Amino acid sequence: MIVDVRSREEFIKEHIKGAYNFPLQDLEYYLDFFRDQSIELFCNTGFRSRIAKDYLQKNGITAEIIPMSKHGEYEMIQRSVVCALNYLTVKPGKEQAFTDLAGDLCHKTVEKKGFLGSKIFRISSISFGGSMVQGPYKEVPIKPTKYVMLTYWTSKEAHEKFHEDPEILEGFGKLMPLLASMPFEEFGDIIR
Repeated sequence: MIVDVRSREEFIKEHIKGAYNFPLQDLEYYLDFFRDQSIELFCNTGFRSRIAKDYLQKNGITAEIIPMSKHGEYEMIQRSVVCALNYLTVKPGKEQAFTDLAGDLCHKTVEKKGFLGSKIFRISSISFGGSMVQGPYKEVPIKPTKYVMLTYWTSKEAHEKFHEDPEILEGFGKLMPLLASMPFEEFGDIIR
């Protein structure tokens, strides 16, 4: 069994034909599944494979790393993946309505052609360490409430066609009165 320990998005972008995707950070959930399997670990640099091998070994599971020198011997499956990043600011007191309507919209998106998945984040606080802000580590309220929505697509064209769908346009129309500022969207290429 070839186990690709990279992120889901990296796996979709390119992977060894027949490989399974179990991201490094999720291995703990699959330990029972891995027992008594013959496992070969893959990542594009070998770094995460080494971490995965050590982790599995500590849990009584033997695995080998596919060396980078052998990567070219495998048939690779490639697919285009783009990420649409949406930045949303919600009016105070409208957070629950936004969450409910965004959830409905996500359910309607699942079966749309070219859709590969999504994540929605509610910005909850500032990272003092990551932003290099000086001072005590304390809770700083984020007002108005901000969200980041990531959607993954097979192409920019699939994403744009999605925005033309009447059902989707109606869903976004219901969200607009809840927003404190115009939504901002940009595309990102999956690197890692």
